[in-house]
Amino acid sequence: GLPTRARHAPRRPAAVFGTSPPKGISHAVSFAVPLLALAAASTMFQTSDGKPGVRKLIIDTDPGVDDSWAILLALRSPEVEVIGITSLFGNVRTKMATQNALFLMEKFGRPDIPVVEGSLTSIIGGEKERIADFVHGDDGFGNTNQAKPTLTAVEGKTAADFIVEKANEFPGQVTVVAMASATNVALALRQDPSIKHKLHEIVHLAGAFFVNGNVNPCAEANAFGDPEAADELYGSGARVTVIGLDVTQKLVTTTRDIEAMRAANHPHTNFLHEISQFYMQFHRDTVRQEGIFMHDPAAILLAFRKDLFRCKLGRVRVATEGLCRGQTVMDAGAKLWSFPNKWTEHSRPPVEVALDVDAAGAARVFRTRFGITNRWLGWLNRLR
Repeated sequence: GLPTRARHAPRRPAAVFGTSPPKGISHAVSFAVPLLALAAASTMFQTSDGKPGVRKLIIDTDPGVDDSWAILLALRSPEVEVIGITSLFGNVRTKMATQNALFLMEKFGRPDIPVVEGSLTSIIGGEKERIADFVHGDDGFGNTNQAKPTLTAVEGKTAADFIVEKANEFPGQVTVVAMASATNVALALRQDPSIKHKLHEIVHLAGAFFVNGNVNPCAEANAFGDPEAADELYGSGARVTVIGLDVTQKLVTTTRDIEAMRAANHPHTNFLHEISQFYMQFHRDTVRQEGIFMHDPAAILLAFRKDLFRCKLGRVRVATEGLCRGQTVMDAGAKLWSFPNKWTEHSRPPVEVALDVDAAGAARVFRTRFGITNRWLGWLNRLR
């Protein structure tokens, strides 16, 4: 069976909230990282040409409660630099996803980060069959009726245009974390196939490989939302890592943690607390747990702490029709096939699939970045 967690995951210095931010981050995202952590961040990653540097992220998103958690995680992580947000349908329709992304950039004090609207339909032109208003609320923010953003999206440019532009501007340095369907990324690869060699990595939040789905028993929501795009992406030859329900459902932020985060009384995490109440009730009603799955934050975490995850290389196909539409199936490499099949034809390249996670290590990162402390830690900090 699968191990319960990765072994020997190295620890990183923790961030401390409440003082001035690191260079290049708005004071509105107020937290500090010890010098050791900043030094580790600057040398921890290498670009494709072997040069050290901070990972540049494009976050492709459909905000969304857990998307909001994920975006704040990225903004509070010195290991990465968010260079753009692209929007897509999923939890809400694309137009609302754009407005929600703009709201988050304003709320989190990063109006400098461009928001670019993505595709209104699937890669074959299909309308989104169903949005997840029963999970995230009609507004994507748990029916909290937030104010309309004053920021505006980039005009005259699509999400695919933006991904292509940044991949060519920063070859080997850009990771796209796609937290919705694969539509925008697949369109970018169609527009300029050469970027598959220029993007550092594409992390796609999708799939259910050895567990049931969350739309139906076989399909996870992002794969189900545009299975043709996902299948195309996984066969593109780009460096792709897929992280799905096999991993994300092992990462739970409990009601107690969410209340502890509220006790810190920071405006950004107060907002997360507020919008998470509807999302929490959905988890109570459907999986009977006092906690929320950290689906989207897990994808962001994988982009800069891959050491916390166990991944396996294999060819992946996505069912595009029939009863199992949206199902992700990996050839795990345990058998040499006697005849060609849909996984081996056309020398289909493999992708990495995340199958396990050091849940305790991931929780430590989440608690640190979101300012979640227990009573004992608060008492200890007051003594310092």
